[in-house]
Amino acid sequence: MSEPLKLLNEDCISEQKTITENVGNSQHMYITGPFLQAVTRNRNGRVYPQHIIEREVGKFQSLIESREAVGELSHPDSGEINPDRAAILITDLHMDGNLGMGKAKVLSTPCGKILESLLNDGVRMGVSSRGTGNLGKDNVVCEDFSLLTIDAVYMPSAQCAYSDAIYESIQNTVKWVLDEKSGLLIEKKEDINKAAEKFNKTVDKEGSKAIVDAFKEFLSRL
Repeated sequence: MSEPLKLLNEDCISEQKTITENVGNSQHMYITGPFLQAVTRNRNGRVYPQHIIEREVGKFQSLIESREAVGELSHPDSGEINPDRAAILITDLHMDGNLGMGKAKVLSTPCGKILESLLNDGVRMGVSSRGTGNLGKDNVVCEDFSLLTIDAVYMPSAQCAYSDAIYESIQNTVKWVLDEKSGLLIEKKEDINKAAEKFNKTVDKEGSKAIVDAFKEFLSRL
Protein backbone atom coordinates (compact mmCIF):
# COMPACT_ATOMS: atom_id res chain seq x y z
CA MET A 1 0.00 0.00 0.00
CA SER A 2 1.37 3.43 -0.92
CA GLU A 3 2.06 5.97 1.80
CA PRO A 4 -0.97 8.17 2.65
CA LEU A 5 -0.75 11.67 1.21
CA LYS A 6 -0.10 14.55 3.57
CA LEU A 7 -1.47 18.06 3.40
CA LEU A 8 1.49 20.43 2.87
CA ASN A 9 1.04 24.15 3.54
CA GLU A 10 3.84 26.58 2.70
CA ASP A 11 3.94 30.34 3.25
CA CYS A 12 5.95 32.46 0.85
CA ILE A 13 5.60 36.23 0.74
CA SER A 14 7.67 39.36 0.28
CA GLU A 15 7.02 42.70 1.95
CA GLN A 16 3.33 43.48 1.77
CA LYS A 17 2.33 44.33 -1.76
CA THR A 18 -1.19 45.29 -2.73
CA ILE A 19 -2.39 47.18 -5.76
CA THR A 20 -5.73 48.67 -6.70
CA GLU A 21 -7.09 48.47 -10.23
CA ASN A 22 -10.03 50.34 -11.68
CA VAL A 23 -12.57 48.45 -13.79
CA GLY A 24 -15.26 50.83 -14.95
CA ASN A 25 -16.59 52.51 -11.82
CA SER A 26 -15.31 49.75 -9.53
CA GLN A 27 -12.00 49.31 -7.75
CA HIS A 28 -10.48 45.94 -6.95
CA MET A 29 -7.62 45.12 -4.60
CA TYR A 30 -4.97 42.59 -5.62
CA ILE A 31 -2.16 40.82 -3.78
CA THR A 32 1.04 40.37 -5.78
CA GLY A 33 4.42 38.79 -5.15
CA PRO A 34 6.04 35.35 -4.78
CA PHE A 35 3.45 32.62 -4.14
CA LEU A 36 5.70 29.52 -4.40
CA GLN A 37 9.37 28.76 -3.85
CA ALA A 38 11.53 25.98 -5.25
CA VAL A 39 15.09 24.73 -4.53
CA THR A 40 15.71 26.70 -1.32
CA ARG A 41 14.93 24.88 1.92
CA ASN A 42 12.06 26.66 3.63
CA ARG A 43 11.32 27.29 7.31
CA ASN A 44 9.38 24.04 7.47
CA GLY A 45 12.62 22.31 6.49
CA ARG A 46 11.18 21.18 3.16
CA VAL A 47 12.69 21.46 -0.30
CA TYR A 48 10.55 21.66 -3.44
CA PRO A 49 12.50 20.62 -6.56
CA GLN A 50 12.40 23.15 -9.39
CA HIS A 51 10.76 20.79 -11.89
CA ILE A 52 7.90 19.97 -9.49
CA ILE A 53 7.04 23.63 -8.90
CA GLU A 54 7.28 24.34 -12.64
CA ARG A 55 5.02 21.36 -13.37
CA GLU A 56 2.39 22.43 -10.83
CA VAL A 57 2.44 26.05 -12.01
CA GLY A 58 1.79 24.74 -15.54
CA LYS A 59 -1.09 22.54 -14.38
CA PHE A 60 -2.58 25.43 -12.38
CA GLN A 61 -3.09 27.52 -15.54
CA SER A 62 -6.28 25.63 -16.42
CA LEU A 63 -7.85 26.66 -13.10
CA ILE A 64 -6.83 30.27 -13.68
CA GLU A 65 -8.31 30.27 -17.18
CA SER A 66 -11.60 28.77 -15.97
CA ARG A 67 -11.71 31.19 -13.01
CA GLU A 68 -11.75 28.31 -10.52
CA ALA A 69 -8.46 29.16 -8.79
CA VAL A 70 -10.14 30.20 -5.55
CA GLY A 71 -8.27 30.55 -2.26
CA GLU A 72 -9.67 30.74 1.25
CA LEU A 73 -9.01 33.06 4.18
CA SER A 74 -6.66 30.96 6.37
CA HIS A 75 -5.87 27.31 5.72
CA PRO A 76 -8.55 24.75 6.47
CA ASP A 77 -7.32 21.39 7.74
CA SER A 78 -8.43 19.56 4.61
CA GLY A 79 -7.73 19.63 0.90
CA GLU A 80 -11.31 20.51 -0.01
CA ILE A 81 -11.92 24.07 -1.21
CA ASN A 82 -14.94 25.65 0.48
CA PRO A 83 -16.58 28.49 -1.52
CA ASP A 84 -18.08 29.84 1.72
CA ARG A 85 -14.54 30.71 2.84
CA ALA A 86 -13.38 32.13 -0.51
CA ALA A 87 -11.28 35.28 -0.14
CA ILE A 88 -9.10 35.51 -3.25
CA LEU A 89 -9.13 34.51 -6.90
CA ILE A 90 -5.69 33.77 -8.35
CA THR A 91 -5.49 35.50 -11.73
CA ASP A 92 -1.83 34.90 -12.58
CA LEU A 93 0.89 32.41 -11.63
CA HIS A 94 4.16 32.12 -13.51
CA MET A 95 7.78 31.15 -12.89
CA ASP A 96 10.54 33.69 -12.36
CA GLY A 97 13.72 31.79 -11.54
CA ASN A 98 12.94 29.54 -8.60
CA LEU A 99 9.87 31.54 -7.56
CA GLY A 100 6.27 31.17 -8.63
CA MET A 101 5.16 34.78 -8.95
CA GLY A 102 1.45 35.40 -8.61
CA LYS A 103 -1.38 37.86 -8.56
CA ALA A 104 -4.67 37.36 -6.71
CA LYS A 105 -7.84 39.42 -6.68
CA VAL A 106 -9.36 40.10 -3.26
CA LEU A 107 -12.98 39.02 -3.64
CA SER A 108 -16.11 40.88 -2.51
CA THR A 109 -17.18 37.85 -0.44
CA PRO A 110 -17.49 38.11 3.37
CA CYS A 111 -14.02 36.59 3.83
CA GLY A 112 -12.65 38.77 1.05
CA LYS A 113 -14.01 41.87 2.77
CA ILE A 114 -12.34 40.80 6.02
CA LEU A 115 -9.06 40.38 4.15
CA GLU A 116 -9.42 43.75 2.45
CA SER A 117 -10.13 45.48 5.77
CA LEU A 118 -7.11 43.86 7.40
CA LEU A 119 -4.85 44.94 4.54
CA ASN A 120 -6.24 48.48 4.55
CA ASP A 121 -5.60 48.70 8.30
CA GLY A 122 -1.98 47.69 7.84
CA VAL A 123 -2.17 44.10 9.07
CA ARG A 124 0.55 41.94 7.54
CA MET A 125 -1.10 39.24 5.49
CA GLY A 126 0.43 36.78 3.06
CA VAL A 127 -0.34 33.90 0.75
CA SER A 128 0.30 30.24 1.35
CA SER A 129 0.16 27.27 -0.99
CA ARG A 130 -1.97 24.25 -0.12
CA GLY A 131 -1.12 20.90 -1.66
CA THR A 132 -0.93 17.17 -1.05
CA GLY A 133 2.08 14.91 -1.30
CA ASN A 134 4.77 13.06 0.57
CA LEU A 135 8.26 13.82 1.77
CA GLY A 136 11.33 11.83 0.78
CA LYS A 137 14.87 11.75 2.07
CA ASP A 138 16.06 14.95 3.74
CA ASN A 139 12.50 16.37 3.56
CA VAL A 140 12.57 16.74 -0.22
CA VAL A 141 9.01 16.85 -1.61
CA CYS A 142 8.18 13.79 -3.72
CA GLU A 143 6.88 13.50 -7.27
CA ASP A 144 3.33 12.87 -6.02
CA PHE A 145 2.97 16.49 -4.88
CA SER A 146 -0.13 18.23 -6.22
CA LEU A 147 -0.86 21.95 -5.80
CA LEU A 148 -4.47 22.47 -4.74
CA THR A 149 -4.70 26.23 -4.35
CA ILE A 150 -3.22 29.36 -2.77
CA ASP A 151 -4.82 30.71 0.43
CA ALA A 152 -4.60 34.10 2.14
CA VAL A 153 -3.09 33.73 5.60
CA TYR A 154 -2.16 35.77 8.64
CA MET A 155 1.60 36.10 9.10
CA PRO A 156 2.48 36.66 12.79
CA SER A 157 5.92 38.26 12.98
CA ALA A 158 6.93 35.91 15.81
CA GLN A 159 6.55 32.92 13.51
CA CYS A 160 8.32 34.33 10.46
CA ALA A 161 11.87 34.73 9.26
CA TYR A 162 12.85 37.40 6.76
CA SER A 163 15.25 36.16 4.08
CA ASP A 164 15.62 37.42 0.53
CA ALA A 165 12.28 39.24 0.71
CA ILE A 166 10.44 36.03 1.58
CA TYR A 167 8.64 35.20 4.79
CA GLU A 168 8.23 31.56 5.82
CA SER A 169 6.07 30.60 8.80
CA ILE A 170 6.20 27.20 10.39
CA GLN A 171 3.06 25.16 9.71
CA ASN A 172 2.15 21.75 11.06
CA THR A 173 1.80 18.89 8.58
CA VAL A 174 -1.74 17.48 8.54
CA LYS A 175 -1.58 13.76 7.85
CA TRP A 176 -4.08 12.09 5.56
CA VAL A 177 -4.94 8.52 6.51
CA LEU A 178 -6.89 5.87 4.60
CA ASP A 179 -10.29 5.08 6.09
CA GLU A 180 -10.69 1.33 5.59
CA LYS A 181 -14.50 1.42 5.67
CA SER A 182 -14.99 4.10 3.02
CA GLY A 183 -11.71 3.68 1.13
CA LEU A 184 -11.27 7.47 1.20
CA LEU A 185 -8.44 9.66 2.47
CA ILE A 186 -9.42 11.55 5.62
CA GLU A 187 -7.57 14.09 7.74
CA LYS A 188 -6.12 12.92 11.05
CA LYS A 189 -6.91 15.84 13.33
CA GLU A 190 -4.72 16.67 16.27
CA ASP A 191 -6.23 16.27 19.72
CA ILE A 192 -7.90 19.55 20.70
CA ASN A 193 -6.38 19.71 24.18
CA LYS A 194 -2.88 19.03 22.83
CA ALA A 195 -3.34 21.67 20.13
CA ALA A 196 -4.54 24.18 22.73
CA GLU A 197 -1.59 23.36 24.99
CA LYS A 198 0.87 23.99 22.15
CA PHE A 199 -0.91 27.22 21.31
CA ASN A 200 -0.84 28.34 24.94
CA LYS A 201 2.95 27.93 25.07
CA THR A 202 3.32 30.36 22.16
CA VAL A 203 1.23 33.01 23.90
CA ASP A 204 2.94 34.93 26.68
CA LYS A 205 0.65 37.85 27.19
CA GLU A 206 -2.08 38.84 29.62
CA GLY A 207 -5.36 37.27 28.61
CA SER A 208 -3.80 34.19 27.01
CA LYS A 209 -6.28 31.85 28.74
CA ALA A 210 -9.22 33.56 27.03
CA ILE A 211 -7.49 33.21 23.68
CA VAL A 212 -6.79 29.53 24.27
CA ASP A 213 -10.40 28.89 25.36
CA ALA A 214 -11.64 30.54 22.18
CA PHE A 215 -9.15 28.49 20.16
CA LYS A 216 -10.40 25.24 21.77
CA GLU A 217 -14.00 26.19 21.02
CA PHE A 218 -13.04 26.91 17.40
CA LEU A 219 -11.31 23.55 17.01
CA SER A 220 -14.26 21.71 18.54
CA ARG A 221 -16.49 23.00 15.75
CA LEU A 222 -14.27 21.66 12.97
